[in-house]
Amino acid sequence: MKAAIIGLPKTGKTTIFNALTRSEQSTDKYATPAREANIGVVQVADERIDKLAELYQPKKTIYATIEFHDYPGIFYKDSETSETAMLADIKNAEAFILVLRCFSDEELEGLFPLGTPLEQFQRFQEEMLLYDMIMAEKRLEKIELGYKRGVKTPAVQIEEKALHKIVDCLQNNQPLTAITLNSEEEKAVRGFQFFSAKPMLILLNCNEDNLNTWDETLKSFTNKGYQAQIIAGKFEEELSKLENEEALMFMADIGISESICDRLAHWTYQLMGYLSFFTVGPDEVRAWTIEKGANAVTAAGKIHSDLARGFIRAECFQYADIITYGSEKALKEKGLFRLEGKDYIVKDGDILSIRFNV
Repeated sequence: MKAAIIGLPKTGKTTIFNALTRSEQSTDKYATPAREANIGVVQVADERIDKLAELYQPKKTIYATIEFHDYPGIFYKDSETSETAMLADIKNAEAFILVLRCFSDEELEGLFPLGTPLEQFQRFQEEMLLYDMIMAEKRLEKIELGYKRGVKTPAVQIEEKALHKIVDCLQNNQPLTAITLNSEEEKAVRGFQFFSAKPMLILLNCNEDNLNTWDETLKSFTNKGYQAQIIAGKFEEELSKLENEEALMFMADIGISESICDRLAHWTYQLMGYLSFFTVGPDEVRAWTIEKGANAVTAAGKIHSDLARGFIRAECFQYADIITYGSEKALKEKGLFRLEGKDYIVKDGDILSIRFNV
């Protein structure tokens, strides 16, 4: 899974990236804006994997991961960063993490004045909607030219209908998460990777000594349906450099119980509607990420395409049951070891073994 950390310049994006990945990328306020993304892979902590590893004693234990891409500031008129290629890359992310500057720094505000968090968000959203509008209108112009040349297939007509819905939504200053397309329309425009159609988590990046002062700003976002959280990026970066026991002591001082890695992984899973299922055995215990509502064949395809192609049945039991009873033999005796078909909807904590034939 790829998540893009984005926002206007000098909002603390790289500081948060450093905290997540234990990196030491430059955060100098006087530095020229970077031209390429910083990339880091973070393991998704899951105590269930730890307990399954204790039970099965595998040769390898593999956690789910999230690949974070920390991009230079975008949609800022004075930025020296060339945005065209970068925006094309950002669109490939599955989720956006939008960082808004809430911390106090008069010198930085003089160099890069951004305004209030709400003003920053409004500015970012306006540019994002404009970018989507330009893409949609350019495609509609090409479709119209095609009609004049006699190219009018059912597929193109479905695409045109979807694009008109998209343009209407954008003209009303609404992100594309606000509209519903049918399955045919959604498929027709999927390749555009519209910015405002992506799920987005808003991070209010504050000083550690004024976290509680931003509660009303947080509510202003959540009341409009956005997922938003308050963090202290610089404080989190400093924590990431400490030994675990020392870090826990400082976290307790400001009421934090989990690391930024664990919290952001949880928030991202929640944002995307993801769950975890597991495969187990003497060779490997592994966590896999899948969307809620996905069936057994889709889960099989996550493991390997051959398993989906030749799917017969899924042997299935629940994490909680194997921990309670201690062995697969006991689960079979209790009737908790099941065979499920291709339409079975995978649940969080399912442990699967796929029967297949190719």
